[in-house]
Amino acid sequence: MTAPLEGTHRVHPDDCVLRALAAYKRFETHDLEVAEGEVRRFMAPGRLRARPDRRGDVDARAFYADTGSVGVGHMSYGADVIMDREADSRYLGIAIPLSGRLRVRRGSEVLDAYAGESVVVIAPDGRVLVDWSADCRALMLRVTTTSLARAARALTGERDTDRPPRFVHQVLPLDRGHAVHSAARLLAENFGRYGDVAAVPGGLLRRLSEHALNAVLLGLDHDLGAPAGPAYRATPSKAVRSAMRLIEDETTAEFNVGELARHLGLTVRALELGFRRALDETPHHYMRRIRLERAHRELLAADPSDPADATTVTEIATRWGFHHAGRFAASYKAVHGVTPSVSLRTFPGANRR
Repeated sequence: MTAPLEGTHRVHPDDCVLRALAAYKRFETHDLEVAEGEVRRFMAPGRLRARPDRRGDVDARAFYADTGSVGVGHMSYGADVIMDREADSRYLGIAIPLSGRLRVRRGSEVLDAYAGESVVVIAPDGRVLVDWSADCRALMLRVTTTSLARAARALTGERDTDRPPRFVHQVLPLDRGHAVHSAARLLAENFGRYGDVAAVPGGLLRRLSEHALNAVLLGLDHDLGAPAGPAYRATPSKAVRSAMRLIEDETTAEFNVGELARHLGLTVRALELGFRRALDETPHHYMRRIRLERAHRELLAADPSDPADATTVTEIATRWGFHHAGRFAASYKAVHGVTPSVSLRTFPGANRR
């Protein structure tokens, strides 16, 4: 599994994120003080420092798009720089190195985060020092704590608290932060299609924001408690069976997990717990597994040599909710042993079902 992760996260995502966020440039400067002022304006309070003999190497640039509750960006400094980040109770930050290294200094503890391996969580509370290597380029996700509090209430069903979950500064392996990484990339890719956040349809904007918030709450460590009372409106087995039936009856990717939970009258947290108890997997994983199998069947059934059936891998992948060709191919090969294009070319289907 290591090689696909490195291939996926070290090269192609970097290029794709740059292209997707190209219309959202915030600054490009060789002056570290200018960069510091701009970063404080749209990202986080703090100071930027570089060795005096390296200040001339600074080539700082940032691209950033913000919905008000969720923001995504791409940053680099072109020189070894230290970000002395002050506490800011308004925001939680996530940094995902796409190249180079980030070094997090938390008190006496020093943690390194490398491209293709790590996710850095920058908590709202507490000062932290983050060293950027000269070759570091990072995908940044920032969410407001007020939005996290609202999303947490929806997940747990608890309506009597406005307190957001508490996080700590930490470096996580990429596999544990994969949901957050995917959500950040999804935001960037969709914003890139419109070139302006204001042009993104309101419904899509809400779904993207909700998806990112849920990815943070379900994918990162925090102190969010279990639901205080019964969260199911039906018994867990019935709720899970209903969700499974909805997923299995899809003829194209129709639901995300939040929509599935609302359709069933559940909180997302309740649906998560029900699936874990009954199937030992999340509803997202179950949904992805079923859709991957549906895509597999369609690829085997399609005849690319028939002009009347000019189906492509991209069309099938998109129909089943896989919008990133590289990740779809990697996931498909991990399950079926060959790439999607090989399955598509192995017609005739008369000998297969």
